[in-house]
Amino acid sequence: MGNKILLHTCCAPCSGAIIEYMLKNGMEPTIYYCNPNIYPFEEYLVRKNECTRYAQSLGLQIVDADWNHESWRTCVKGMENEPERGVRCLECFRMRLLSAARYAHENGFTVFTSTLDSSRWKRHDQIVEAGQWAAAQFPGLKFDDRNWRQGGLQERRGQIVKEQNFYNQRYCGCEFSMQILKDDKKMTRQRIRMLIAAMTAERKLEQSDAIWKRFEETELFKNATGILIYWSMPDEVQTPAFIDRWAGKKNFYLPSIQDDDLVVKRYTGQSGLVDGAQFGIPEPDGPRVTDLSHIGLVIVPGRAFDREGHRLGRGRGFYDRLLPQLAHAVKAGVCFDCQILPAVPVEDNDIKMDVII
Repeated sequence: MGNKILLHTCCAPCSGAIIEYMLKNGMEPTIYYCNPNIYPFEEYLVRKNECTRYAQSLGLQIVDADWNHESWRTCVKGMENEPERGVRCLECFRMRLLSAARYAHENGFTVFTSTLDSSRWKRHDQIVEAGQWAAAQFPGLKFDDRNWRQGGLQERRGQIVKEQNFYNQRYCGCEFSMQILKDDKKMTRQRIRMLIAAMTAERKLEQSDAIWKRFEETELFKNATGILIYWSMPDEVQTPAFIDRWAGKKNFYLPSIQDDDLVVKRYTGQSGLVDGAQFGIPEPDGPRVTDLSHIGLVIVPGRAFDREGHRLGRGRGFYDRLLPQLAHAVKAGVCFDCQILPAVPVEDNDIKMDVII
């Protein structure tokens, strides 16, 4: 039996080399996952799941402190615009490491440490300050303040990330640090795909219902008569219930894939839908609508959007070829919360949305 130590863990990439070192040097780590800073919730789940997968593969216990993002927002209130490695980060460390220290004290640990020091995004002195302060709140507790980037651990970190195929993010987790993301289209699509995969079917329906109820209260929707919308796939904001709720009051149109293009067809009810030839997406079994002047609103799905209206699609360019035919219509992008990014990588031919629902 090794020496027990509580290891506060921020993510799997930062944990791998440290855990390996501990096991090789007679330490018995218990993983404590406390990261209420991570946003959105799907990002939190993906990172937690990666930590859990790795811990379980090694037979280690992992403790989930759960996600309380609102408490974290209260903790850093007024520091939202502080730079990375500034006072907001210090307060964030104090909150998370105090939680770890409390758990350590209540469960018989005399030493705890954190993988935060493995991250190149963080300052060693801030982590030491926060850890020692947290330890001082409980008698007999010590914070191991060694620098976990030294002794070859930083190099080993990168190797383990590749060996384990870890989800390896490029920001620390909070919505304020997310501003530094500069991923290309491929990496953005991969990241969004993992976040949506972490959502349950119930959560997708819940968020979809909230999106449509909010949209139904807008003047844009109330004034629209002809609407081009999409029939949703499992990883998109769900549309069937919304369409059927308004089908008797609005004129809905759906896209249909023909070769490499989208054409528009009138929606006449679910009984008039057939599975599309290319992807099996339901589409109307009717004639192509060539006069698009009656469509005043286009609701467009995407893999990611930003607040400036930039859109990242799936990579086939279907909507980029269709939307110029609807220049007169208002274009509204729709997505889950986890698909809103600070900035979306765009090219000259990418069409901006007028509004994001």
